[in-house]
Amino acid sequence: MPKLLKNFIEGKLSLPLSFWGFGFISLTAIGLVAVLIFPSMTFVRLVSYPFVIYVSIGIWRSSDKYKGKKIFSILAKTMIVIWNINQFLGLLVSLGPNY
Repeated sequence: MPKLLKNFIEGKLSLPLSFWGFGFISLTAIGLVAVLIFPSMTFVRLVSYPFVIYVSIGIWRSSDKYKGKKIFSILAKTMIVIWNINQFLGLLVSLGPNY
């Protein structure tokens, strides 16, 4: 595993880099690329879910080690929870019956 990815998953990167770089920017980019490649939103969610989990772990660990204002650590963890709920519920809805 490349050193940057290893440092990220271990929470050794700064919280801003972890959240904005690996979280917001990379999740947005992967989502956009997946939407362009795959015709089904269900498949997009299935393909991107492992990365959402990976990003969540790295940001959570980085947040635990953050030495700055506590509010930023709390906000980062709140966004992780929201992202995961959104991903999970979106997957459930897309897999559900079509009315």
